[in-house]
Amino acid sequence: MHGSSYWEGQKMGDYFQIIVDKDATEKDAPVLGSSIRDWLILEGIIGREMKDNVLGSDLGYPPGPNYGKAVDEEIDNLQELWTNGLDIIAKRTVFNSMPGGVELVCAGCGLRFEPPDEWSEAISEWYDQRGPGNLGCPGCNGVRPITEWQHEPPWGFGYLGFQFWNWPPLKESFIEEVSRRLGHRVVYVEGKL
Repeated sequence: MHGSSYWEGQKMGDYFQIIVDKDATEKDAPVLGSSIRDWLILEGIIGREMKDNVLGSDLGYPPGPNYGKAVDEEIDNLQELWTNGLDIIAKRTVFNSMPGGVELVCAGCGLRFEPPDEWSEAISEWYDQRGPGNLGCPGCNGVRPITEWQHEPPWGFGYLGFQFWNWPPLKESFIEEVSRRLGHRVVYVEGKL
């Protein structure tokens, strides 16, 4: 089950979950982000007023009175945590679980392997907009853009991400509803700093 590997028993550090839109373009990411934000505010899942409650950005949206609609189980002190916000990231980003290792899984042949040296270059090529960041499989020799590779733990590449700081595990149904409202494929990324 998503979320449990990082959330259970964590006493120190900050835990994050990100719903990454795999299909948003640079142009439509801000509009889509605002649309989801407005829906979350309307549902009471997040508060309307931004606060200093996220890492890596200036301000985020605090949990709203109905944040339980989005999570598997509410916790008593989420509202009291300093880092408890939603950061809506609408720019070209590599969303990853850091730190730790990652495995690649080929969509063509299913081979699982540690990233080769070319993996970092493929990520840089995509991020710097120098190309698609193609990477070849050592098993079947199939070549795909880095954005289409499956990463374990999952990584996301895109222009729009919804990063929840220190929230309990998000419900599968909530993630599916965000995807439905976006009209796009999403990937769920989780991690701990």
